[in-house]
Amino acid sequence: MPGRMSGFRGRLFSAVHAEAQKRGMDHDALRAMCHAQYGVHSMSEMTEANLLKIYYGWTGKSLRRKAKLPRRGEAAKQPQGEIQIASAEELITLDAEFAKRGLGQEGRENFIRRQLGGRGVVRTRRDFCSVLGGLRAMNKRDGGMALTEQANNNTTGSEGDTELCR
Repeated sequence: MPGRMSGFRGRLFSAVHAEAQKRGMDHDALRAMCHAQYGVHSMSEMTEANLLKIYYGWTGKSLRRKAKLPRRGEAAKQPQGEIQIASAEELITLDAEFAKRGLGQEGRENFIRRQLGGRGVVRTRRDFCSVLGGLRAMNKRDGGMALTEQANNNTTGSEGDTELCR
């Protein structure tokens, strides 16, 4: 084990401390309880089995060493944190790229649907990055990148292409 607080043991310490805090115990009270039950002077002297016994006694659950992999398609159903809505500036950038391409309203909607798998509206930052990446790749392939680079140099610097979708 590379260190005392790495991996499973570190998770055990965190879990035991969190459960103790839920029960109104500070660190000193937790240490005193461990000393009374297991005769240790410090929690770092406890074995993983003893830490698991304390945690299991409080929660009725055990910690796993490794979590199972999600079933196929399950990861997409889990919430991924905060969703960032595409900003007005990003939508303006997208419109400028479409204008460089020379696409009309119907062409824009069709392109967005292809990029977003059937949805016709750019709402999130992820949608924006997906559509912008495809559009810039198409512009670059067809020689429209010179205009795109000029616009980036005028507004966001030479790194504008990569800075937008990080």
